[in-house]
This record gives sequence, C-alpha cells and structure tokens, in this order.
Amino acid sequence: MAIAFGSELAVAPLIQRRLMGQIAGISGAYGNIGALVFLTILSLVATQTFFLIIAATAIVVLIAVQFMDEPKGQIAEILPDGTVQMIDVN
Repeated sequence: MAIAFGSELAVAPLIQRRLMGQIAGISGAYGNIGALVFLTILSLVATQTFFLIIAATAIVVLIAVQFMDEPKGQIAEILPDGTVQMIDVN
C-alpha cells in the first residue's frame, strides 16, 4: 500500500510542478476517501467477499487506465519570474 501511495505522489509533479502541493493534497484526500469506502465495505461483508471486491475494483481500474491517453509533445510551465518554459513530454 505504501509503495502505491508513494508512486502516486511521484506522478504529481509531472502534472504541473507549481501546483504540486495542491495536487498531492487532493490525491491524499481522495486516498483517504477510498480507504473509508473500503473500510465501510469490510464492515458490511465477509472477509473473503471483501477481497473479491478489492480484486474486482483493481481489474476495473486497470481496464479504465488502458483507455487513457498519455500527454505528447510539450507542456508549458510559467516560472515565478514570468518566463515560460516548455517541457518535453515523450
């Protein structure tokens, strides 16, 4: 679990570096919501069923991620001094 959370936060600076704190905060908050949802499900079903639900959720997320497009070309980042830096995304 800790490895997945760390890798998720490692992606946050790739979105926009100047918004890294906000993006990391949002992803952490949604991680807590997800934990709350799964904890609630665990309290309602048997343990074996709970792990089947986790497996099904992982498969659904894996399929959904396969249809996402990766950024291509360049993204622009505005530096504190007002200059624009183009970052290659390949």
